[in-house]
Amino acid sequence: MNDTPKPAFEGLIRSRDAARLLGMSEWTLRWMAHAGEFPYIQLTPRSPMLFDPLDLRAWIEREKIRK
Repeated sequence: MNDTPKPAFEGLIRSRDAARLLGMSEWTLRWMAHAGEFPYIQLTPRSPMLFDPLDLRAWIEREKIRK
């Protein structure tokens, strides 16, 4: 029996869900992804942008303000 906790999200998620997870608009997320803030997968220019939730969580950790 494997008692290892699973991450909150598994697999890739679309930009709409990634933006919701980060608390920003989908367009802001897309702009930031194109600027290199987030790695993403997009097979063709018309296919959805897909994000790895682990990359999004890593970005959240880097951006946290610590006092």
